[in-house]
Amino acid sequence: MEFEAVRAELTATEELPGLGAALGRLDSLLVRDGAYWIVARDGARVEAGRLSGDTSIVFDVRHGRRLPGTERAYVTPVPAGGLAVSAGDSVTLHEADGSVRWTFPHPAWPTGAYGACAPDPSGTALLAVVQPGVEAERNEVLVVLDLATGAVLASGTLPTHWGTYAFQQPLGPAAAQEVFLNAAQGQEEAYSLLVASAPERLEITQVGGYDEPFTGSSLRSGAFLTLAVAGEQLTRYDTPAGPRTVVEAADALPEDLVFMGQPGFLDEGRILAAVGEDPWEEECRHVLLGADDLRPRAEVMYPPGTEVTTRTLPLGDGTWLTFDDDTAHRWHTA
Repeated sequence: MEFEAVRAELTATEELPGLGAALGRLDSLLVRDGAYWIVARDGARVEAGRLSGDTSIVFDVRHGRRLPGTERAYVTPVPAGGLAVSAGDSVTLHEADGSVRWTFPHPAWPTGAYGACAPDPSGTALLAVVQPGVEAERNEVLVVLDLATGAVLASGTLPTHWGTYAFQQPLGPAAAQEVFLNAAQGQEEAYSLLVASAPERLEITQVGGYDEPFTGSSLRSGAFLTLAVAGEQLTRYDTPAGPRTVVEAADALPEDLVFMGQPGFLDEGRILAAVGEDPWEEECRHVLLGADDLRPRAEVMYPPGTEVTTRTLPLGDGTWLTFDDDTAHRWHTA
């Protein structure tokens, strides 16, 4: 692959205990309330770190606590410093001091399926994917819970059953209306759903086909990315209904390479993407794509000894993170 080579320069490094064990979980890299968060696990302790707008450091806020039964739990920060936890048979809202505000019980998830939760754009409700309350119903249910009391404000049926789920909030004005929800079912079906909620109202809209989950990255203009499960197609949506830009890996990348990991906007003009031969392996290279046409522009070259993996987090401000066990490294291009 012959592109211009650009040099990566380190701007900050910070350790977060349990980060290495958490990477790969569906709640490890989150967008909440206009900021990127990392959720790490060190035994029974969960620690959430908010990525700083100051590129010379990694985190500007860190808080954590010990939680029971976190092995199958999806954790998300909520307003005022608390944590919401979607566990095997309940959703629980923990206050900033660790006390429990409320618990919403539901039928237990079957083995291999997991729920998820996230604050809605208003910051007054919690969106949560739970098991249906009636055994005869197969598909999972999305509920809107009052953040103060846990009362059900609205609910809707999802197109998936026995699934796994992940929420991300968009950045910018789009975050005021909708939340991204990836709903995976089996090895190939991965629905991209936009969720809009208001008191006693819930709208669930599918974006694209059955094989292009959100990458979790968006621009403040509202543009966002989806990536086919096997990495053969990357798509940019400027709005949920279009227009969209699609690039096939076979057309844009030589040597039978595919897109890997979670490509994201490095800034308004560039996308950082891992590329390699096998989307389920870690061995890869990092390339910069044009954010307008999704075509490769350059390859990122790191200092000697730096491990290059698919675990990257582009932050939209010209910097990105890579990870080495429990250490997060922040980079920019020279």
